[in-house]
Amino acid sequence: MVREAPQGLKSHPFCVHCGLVKNVGSDRAKRIGYYLNILSRMEQALKTPGAKVRMRLVAKELEDSGDFDDTYSMSGYAQERIFTNIVKKYFHIPEIVIQSFI
Repeated sequence: MVREAPQGLKSHPFCVHCGLVKNVGSDRAKRIGYYLNILSRMEQALKTPGAKVRMRLVAKELEDSGDFDDTYSMSGYAQERIFTNIVKKYFHIPEIVIQSFI
């Protein structure tokens, strides 16, 4: 007996290199450029001394964190938490202010 149509659940897309299953929910990760644009808006709005240097340090740490830009393994919420913690580390501003830019 030959089946013409596949039976069962549809499989989720996955990475052919490492096997991670792609997040297909509504909480999808964004590219790093999205968060770098947020940093730029924060720097313009806050006008704190040395903001450009701090902004570069945050950008460097985001780039160095391995899975931050991986849309397969990272959720949007996890990215926001990582971004918020790194920004708080360098800018020393309340979390609610950072969240207002996201």
